[in-house]
Amino acid sequence: MSTTSANNKRIAKNTLLLYLRTSLLILVQLYTVPIILKALGAKDYGIYNVVGGMVTMFAFIGGALTSGSQRFIAIEIGRRDKKRLKKIFDTTVTIYLILALAIGFLLEIGGCWFLNTQMNIPTDRLYAANWVLQLSILAFLINLVSIPYNAAVIAHERMSLYAYISILECGLKLIATIALQYVLLDKLILYAVFICMITVSVRIIYQLYCRKHFEECRHYRFSGQTYMGKDLLAYSGWNMIGAVALISRQQGVNIVINLFFGPLLNAAHSIAQHINGVFTQFVNNIYIASRPQITKSYASGQVGEMWKLVFRSSKLAFFLLMLICVPVLIEMDFVLKWWLHDVPTYTVSIARLMILSILIETLGNQVIGVYQAANKIRRYQLYSSTIILFNVPLSYLLLRITPNNPIIPYIVSVSLSILYVFSILWNARREIGLNLETYLKEVLLRDVIICILTLGIVWGSTLLLSPSLFRAFLTVLLTLACSALFAWKIGLDSKEKVFVKNIIKQKISRK
Repeated sequence: MSTTSANNKRIAKNTLLLYLRTSLLILVQLYTVPIILKALGAKDYGIYNVVGGMVTMFAFIGGALTSGSQRFIAIEIGRRDKKRLKKIFDTTVTIYLILALAIGFLLEIGGCWFLNTQMNIPTDRLYAANWVLQLSILAFLINLVSIPYNAAVIAHERMSLYAYISILECGLKLIATIALQYVLLDKLILYAVFICMITVSVRIIYQLYCRKHFEECRHYRFSGQTYMGKDLLAYSGWNMIGAVALISRQQGVNIVINLFFGPLLNAAHSIAQHINGVFTQFVNNIYIASRPQITKSYASGQVGEMWKLVFRSSKLAFFLLMLICVPVLIEMDFVLKWWLHDVPTYTVSIARLMILSILIETLGNQVIGVYQAANKIRRYQLYSSTIILFNVPLSYLLLRITPNNPIIPYIVSVSLSILYVFSILWNARREIGLNLETYLKEVLLRDVIICILTLGIVWGSTLLLSPSLFRAFLTVLLTLACSALFAWKIGLDSKEKVFVKNIIKQKISRK
C-alpha cells in the first residue's frame, strides 16, 4: 500500500470517528439546550453565557499556542526525534503553567472589576454572576494547563481517544442537565459548579492517558530550553492575533450586545452561537483529521501531495458543511420553534447570519494549515485576522449610530468574512506557493456555484409550502439530491470521479 493511500485511509478513519463524536454532541446539545434555557430562564441563561464569555475571551492565548504545540510535536514525530520531542513537550507545559498563573491573576482583578462595574447585570443576580465568573476562571485555567496533552493526542492522531473522551464529557453534561431540573438551590450557580467539575474530570483523564501511552508526556521536568520556547512563542505569537480575532467576534460581540441590550439579547446570541458551534465542530473535524498529515507531508518534502490533500479536503469540508447549512438556513424558524418552543427575539436572524459567516470562511480555512506547516503565518495573521478584529469596533460604532438594531454586528461579520477569505488566498499565492488561479477554479468557484444552485432550487421549491415537519423533511431530501448531483457534475474533477467510481466498484464486488 502506498504512503498516500495509507494517509488517505487514516484521514478517512479519523474523520469518521470525529463525525460520530460530533453527531452525538449535536444530539445531546439539541436535548440539553432547551432544558437549560427552561431551568435557568432566558435572563440567567444570558448571564451565564456572557459572564463565561468574559473568561473565554482569554482563551485566544491557549488557542494560539495549541496550534503551535500541535505543529512542533507533529514535526518531531515525523522526524522521529524522541529527545527533541520530549524537550518540545516539556517546554510547552512550562509555558502553559506560567501563562496560567499570569492570566489567572489578570482575570481575578480585571474580570471582577468589569463584571461589577461595567456590565449590564440585574442587581439581584450579581452575586450568582460572580460565582459563575470564579468557576469559569477555574475551569479555564485547568483547560489551559492541559492543552499540551490535548496537542499530543492530536499530533499522534489518536482520534478515537479524542472521540471517546468527548462522548464521556457529553454524557456527564447530560446527567448534569437532567439533575439541574430537580434541585432547589440557585440553578445558575449550580450549573457553573457542574460544568467546572466535568472540566476537571476530563482533563485528568487526558493527562493520565498521555502519560501512559506517550513517552514524551511522562516525567515532566521544568524546561529551561529558552530557544525552543522562543520558537514556539514566536510562531504562536502571530497565531494569537487570529485567535484574538475569532474570540472577539464571538465573545466580544456578546459583550457589546450586553452593553446595548442586556442579558435577554445575550440569550439570543448564545443560542445562535450554540448552533454555529455545531457547524464549526463539523468542519473542524476535517481540519483535525487532515492537518497533521498536511504538516507531516510538508516536513517530509512531499509538497505536491500536500496541495492535493488541501484542495480535496477543502472541497470536502465545504460540501459536508453545506449539506447541513442549506436545510437549516431555510427551515431556521421552524427548527428553533420545534427545538426551543419559546424562541428569544432575533435568534432566527442572528443564527442565519452566523451560519453564513462560517460557510463563507470554509472556502479558505484549510489553506491556513499550510501556513502553519510552513511557519509562514506572520503576513497571513497580520492582514487576514486584522480584518476580523474590526468586527467589535465597527459593531460598537454602528450601534452607537443606530442603537435599536441588534442585527448590525452580524451583518458586519458576514461582510468581513468575505474579505477574510480573499485575504487568506491572496497572501497564500506569495507566501506558501498557492496556485491561486487553480484554487479559485477548482475549489472556490465550484463550491460557490454548487451552494448557490442548491440553495436557490431548494428554497424556491419549498416557498409554496407552509412551515411544517413535512416541508423540513422535503428540504433535507432536496438538499441531498441537489448537492449530490451538482457535486458530481461540477464539484469533482475527472481524477476524483475515477477515485469515487473505484471505491463504489470495490464495495459492490465485496458484496
